[in-house]
Amino acid sequence: MAPDIKARRIIAKNTIDRSPAIVAEHKQQGASADSIFVRNQLPALNALDPKSPNPGHAPSAIEIINSDSLTAARNIIASDPAATGHVAVLNLASDILPAGPWLQLMTTTQEEALCYSSTLYITLKESYYPWPNLGEGCVAGVFSPGVVIFRDDLDHDCMELPITERRIVSVLTVAAPARPDLTPDKQAFSQPSTLTYLQEKIRLVYRMAAHNGQQNLVLGAMGCGAYGCPSRLVATQMRDILLEPEFRGWFKKVVFAIYSRPSNGSGNFEIFEDVFKGVQV
Repeated sequence: MAPDIKARRIIAKNTIDRSPAIVAEHKQQGASADSIFVRNQLPALNALDPKSPNPGHAPSAIEIINSDSLTAARNIIASDPAATGHVAVLNLASDILPAGPWLQLMTTTQEEALCYSSTLYITLKESYYPWPNLGEGCVAGVFSPGVVIFRDDLDHDCMELPITERRIVSVLTVAAPARPDLTPDKQAFSQPSTLTYLQEKIRLVYRMAAHNGQQNLVLGAMGCGAYGCPSRLVATQMRDILLEPEFRGWFKKVVFAIYSRPSNGSGNFEIFEDVFKGVQV
């Protein structure tokens, strides 16, 4: 259970106030308060391009785990120290303002959870916001190359980690379609263009990671919470695009960290587990 709102407010302020010093402390390990706003779709990956060679990883099973995203990232590095510097975490982001309503409401959804536990917030520059959610300019996002995880997750009161357990990851900040019009059965978008934009946003996530040498991905149920996107549709698109020939061999490990309570088979975790059953990438 997360700390109460008063405690979360103290944690949030402390995390933001200390983030520049934390980054400076780990600069030699790749920590950075910098970020890049990606305004348009990135070029398709090209295994024959000598500037970005395909690592050629053997197929591996995609994992669906009930976990906080940053905890999942820390566990990847703990189990494979060679992953250090090569782990990218998807931020299920707001495209309206940095971390959405975090500082106003002390919310605890995925983007805000990342901000309580790391230096992510100071990389989300106000000048980037807002950008379009749909239509021209919506296939955009932020690449934060050196985010320091220095707290545990909300269920563990965001306790500060020992300095030897701090980890540095990159973060991919991309927003799903927000509260789109759906078909009467709520299983699809009513506008075909919305599906096209979702597909391009997903490709941007994978390309942003691959172009920056991030071979281990921690992903999530993109847009399946407050943004109201149909979970099975999103899971299917994230699967099918990851299996496109363009992305074969680029990623060593892909984990979907979907923090959810058991829900009789109808929750995001169970849906993603079903859609990705037996899938290798």
